[in-house]
Amino acid sequence: MEQKDLTPESPVVREPEPVTEEERLRRARPGLKDWLELRLGWWGFVRKNLDEPMPPGVGWWQTLGNLVLTLLVFQFVTGIALAMYYSPSPDTAYQSVKHITENVTLGSFVRGLHSYGSSAIMIAIVLHILRTFFWGSYKRPRELTWVVGSVIFMIMLGFSFTGYLLPWDQKAYWATVVGTRIIATVPLVGESLLVLVRGGEEVGALTLTRFYAIHIMLLPAGLIALTGLHLYLVRRHHIAGPVTPVKGRPRPFYPSQLFKDAVVVLVGVGAVVFLAIAMPPGLEGVADPTGTDFAPRPEWYFLGLYELLKIMPPGYEVLATFVIPGIISVGMLILPWLDRSRSRHPGKRQLIIDLAMAVILLIGLCTLKGILETPPPHTPSEASHSAAAPETATMAER
Repeated sequence: MEQKDLTPESPVVREPEPVTEEERLRRARPGLKDWLELRLGWWGFVRKNLDEPMPPGVGWWQTLGNLVLTLLVFQFVTGIALAMYYSPSPDTAYQSVKHITENVTLGSFVRGLHSYGSSAIMIAIVLHILRTFFWGSYKRPRELTWVVGSVIFMIMLGFSFTGYLLPWDQKAYWATVVGTRIIATVPLVGESLLVLVRGGEEVGALTLTRFYAIHIMLLPAGLIALTGLHLYLVRRHHIAGPVTPVKGRPRPFYPSQLFKDAVVVLVGVGAVVFLAIAMPPGLEGVADPTGTDFAPRPEWYFLGLYELLKIMPPGYEVLATFVIPGIISVGMLILPWLDRSRSRHPGKRQLIIDLAMAVILLIGLCTLKGILETPPPHTPSEASHSAAAPETATMAER
């Protein structure tokens, strides 16, 4: 008779299914960090960027992009603070800026941060563009990264130009008269564009309100959108390594490159803070449209164009105001397709490098000439005694 095995069967032990990080967070009693991670995935995003491998040879020159981004945040914050007290009307603009400077707590300091911050951004973004150019980092697949960055640079110039008028003092008014008059040199549509920009035949109330609206609404909207796109493209295609490959293994962004970024950002921001404290921006006399005794001087980053316009013979001003700037702007935008060389090495891009050096030399010499010829700033009481009337009248007529 067959005997049955009465030994109880051993239960089947199943391996526990792996628990995902998201499932672990769902089951746990989350703290604030886990609560945010579950909904935003922010820590995973941060870790991904901190662990991003950097090509060998990447170092200090690659910190300029983060410096520009930090200074942009500074400009937005200080700009919002100033806008809370500013009144965009010819009757009140000057007094509101004077009130900010003299009466508002830290008003002069915040105005200094905004003023010197605009110059710091221009320096940082120009250096960033030059580094990208000489390293050939605009080549495939980074063409659109370069194009978007170039448009951001042009938007920053627009910020500088529109913001210059807002204090509504003599310096701002007459520099804007000369600057907007340049628009009239555009062939065929120049005079119509001039009236559109000024809001009339002369710089006045409509000019101020238009510039203010462009400065605080239109340009910021475009800048935010393009900066987001630029950052996305940089993350997608990563940072280009040196022109000549460097031996070694890629290193994560943290800690080495993050440390370099932090040092450069602290130095840049520290310089702006120091200047805002040590040399707070002044204020000329209130704008006087009837006077012609004030020598207009744009900010230093427009001095190259200003000096180029001055040396042009009568009848050829359009070369300095439209043709040359237009060629440079279009050349920047189509540079990735103009440069047909497959190599990123400067020695194998000789024609493009030579053309760029000629442009840099021209702008640099004209800017230096303008800086050396810039007179000391007027005080409000001295503004009416300037001896530069002929130059003001001549430049305004142009």
